[in-house]
Amino acid sequence: MDGFEIGDGVTTVDGPMSGLYGTVVWFYEEKQQLLVRFGASQQMYYAAEELKRWGE
Repeated sequence: MDGFEIGDGVTTVDGPMSGLYGTVVWFYEEKQQLLVRFGASQQMYYAAEELKRWGE
């Protein structure tokens, strides 16, 4: 989805998780959202435009 694949390292463009490393773990096709896991227990859904690759 929009260049992201499961396993990609990402961070959010803004918001409380901005600057934290996350991993794409799932793609929810119906809502066109990516599930991103931060650390061991926090995970949230994001639209592709809310994310950027880690290090960019």
